[in-house]
Amino acid sequence: MKSWRKVEIGQTLLSAIILISLASLAFYYVRPTLFKYSSPEAVKLILSTPHTIDIGRIEVLTIYAANSEDQIDRSRNDTIDLSLNPPHSSAKLSAARVTLLNGEATFTITGTKNEVVTLTATWANGRTKLEPAVTTISFLSLL
Repeated sequence: MKSWRKVEIGQTLLSAIILISLASLAFYYVRPTLFKYSSPEAVKLILSTPHTIDIGRIEVLTIYAANSEDQIDRSRNDTIDLSLNPPHSSAKLSAARVTLLNGEATFTITGTKNEVVTLTATWANGRTKLEPAVTTISFLSLL
């Protein structure tokens, strides 16, 4: 009779462990942010730009190195390449390459005719590779 009692206790404990595991797994899928680790390390670039710019206006744009939560990583001093598509558009950048200082860099863009361009920021050099950032800018005449 004692051995049967040990088996029942073992089965009860094993059942409790399985139920707790299933409940934890279900809770994980319902609330994954409680289990998610957010690193302060930058993983991507973010471009802060307007979607439209007046023709002839010089617009200051900013690029940031950000982590997965879109928080700026102030320890980054990477080199970033900037490019426009189409490459022969009237839009002009103040620089084709910028260097982040404390996780951010500024540059200017201007356009002389109505057009839509795609601005791409690509990681060139630094501690770890960063995902590129792409945005579309429309140059419009509002007169």
